[in-house]
Amino acid sequence: MYKFLRSLSGGTAKVIIFVSLLIGGSVAQTNREEVPDVRIDLYTHGLPKGFFRTDADTKCAGQIIGYRFVVWLGNERVAVGFNTSPNCRVSRNRKVNGSARVFVFDVQGNLKASRDLPYEADGDGIVVADGQAAAGPGGTLIFGIQEVHKSKSGVLLLDGNLKDVARIDRFLEQTTFVHHALVFQDGFTLSGSRTYSILDGVPPLETARWQQDWPVGAMDRKFGEQALAFMLCQQELTPNVYTSSNVVYAGAKRRCTMTVQLADRTAWNAALEENATASIVGLLADGSVAGQVEVKGSKAGQAVIWKKDQSTEILPWIARNARGAVQSATPNMSRYATFATEDGELCENLERLCSDNGRWVVFDRKSQTPIVDRVFPKNGRAALSPDGQRYASFEAGE
Repeated sequence: MYKFLRSLSGGTAKVIIFVSLLIGGSVAQTNREEVPDVRIDLYTHGLPKGFFRTDADTKCAGQIIGYRFVVWLGNERVAVGFNTSPNCRVSRNRKVNGSARVFVFDVQGNLKASRDLPYEADGDGIVVADGQAAAGPGGTLIFGIQEVHKSKSGVLLLDGNLKDVARIDRFLEQTTFVHHALVFQDGFTLSGSRTYSILDGVPPLETARWQQDWPVGAMDRKFGEQALAFMLCQQELTPNVYTSSNVVYAGAKRRCTMTVQLADRTAWNAALEENATASIVGLLADGSVAGQVEVKGSKAGQAVIWKKDQSTEILPWIARNARGAVQSATPNMSRYATFATEDGELCENLERLCSDNGRWVVFDRKSQTPIVDRVFPKNGRAALSPDGQRYASFEAGE
């Protein structure tokens, strides 16, 4: 455990914290009170008052772009960012000029870098996406850019000191699971031929170029450094006849297969149970694929690992009546984390409001019991370190 702990004045508001998941060589127990290694008061660094109010990031959804994120840049540094510009227009005729503030701290809590980034915040009534940030190749930070009135999007790549590495004015399709390489698509298509560029390294250089012919019925698709994976589904549109279609028909039975295609065009696949589908989390370094499979009667589904010529490995996962997706993980999926929430439909059926909180849950692949399972606000953010030995959270609560 790190000894550094910064106490806060005026209460015990946890703003950004670091928690170790290893104590004396064993995993942390979920029934112990978590004591952060580090607490950092970001209000003294310009975090707006009321930033973590329940409706702070939803009050002007669809008009104003805002940022709130915590991202690990390797195992020793964490970037945290938030918009210092208003979440809403002060008045109908006054547009908002966006400004995001980003900090980098080491795991002892020392400030290593800071920067303000201007951005186009006001959608002027146009539906806009939330501001995005993520881990990039080589320990960089991806700061997503959305320029509404210029009708374009792109990424600004920053190093561990928040210096510019590159700006790429292309739509970021995704990043790879292991190296966080950048994947860009030329144009858009559900099926047919399309070209993809994979950029890796610092500065990012094209390391692979894929000319991919997507079959009709290709659903979720993910790229790795040396392969790609996609979900291919057929639907029973007439009795006992299964047809490929890019349209999902309500009530139709489905037969889906997860397919991995290598750079040399050889492939292997894993069939799902009838009427089940899945989302792909990512391709691992050993060639296996992590995913989440739908399960009848379960809102949560199952977390799985597909392996070539082997049985599907079922991973420890959240309660059946919760919803969640893998949000951060180690490159080999030895540890992975999710933010689990109540099922909204269930709350509606019980005629009650869902809680403003969910649960931050961290799993170790070798244990059926979570190593972390704690209440966490829906407007908070958390991330697992790449080595799986710590997590950082960006939250507030008395």
